[in-house]
Amino acid sequence: MSEELRINVPKLSADGSNWVTYRDRMIWAITSRTLSDHLTNETMPAAYGTAGTINGVTAPVRWAYGEATVKQAIAASVPDSIFNQIKGSTRAKDVWDALKALFEGRSQMIAVDLRRKIQSLKCEEDGNVRTHFENIANLREQLAAMGTSIPDNEYASILLGSIPASYEPQTAAMSTT
Repeated sequence: MSEELRINVPKLSADGSNWVTYRDRMIWAITSRTLSDHLTNETMPAAYGTAGTINGVTAPVRWAYGEATVKQAIAASVPDSIFNQIKGSTRAKDVWDALKALFEGRSQMIAVDLRRKIQSLKCEEDGNVRTHFENIANLREQLAAMGTSIPDNEYASILLGSIPASYEPQTAAMSTT
């Protein structure tokens, strides 16, 4: 693929943990090349035919080239195990739909697991509270990237509930403030 047509998207994790970010970046990348019709249409839209021949390339040839480009962009950005599950599709839209079917449900389960994990984290009595808070903040960011947000008041409750009992006087003062 020539440099001007290269589509750079981070690789999708095999477990789908970065699905939401991957999906959004792939859509942006495909749209930046004016190829988004290939993600939503099974056949060439009428607008391709209306545009006629451009630079000596007919509409059906432009469509076929776009199909190949989108399929290659997806194939290059997924692990081999995922590629083997979606490679049977002939149209770019079908490849994209197969990929979405694999990960849309998974991302919901990953979000549930992350939410459960963030709520169950507890800092040890002799643990580093700063590091503990950074870990919780990281999990919150991962959830946000997946489209699941934790409201500030709930987040504050999670933070306060996760620190050791020896911080009780400080947390009581913070709570009343």
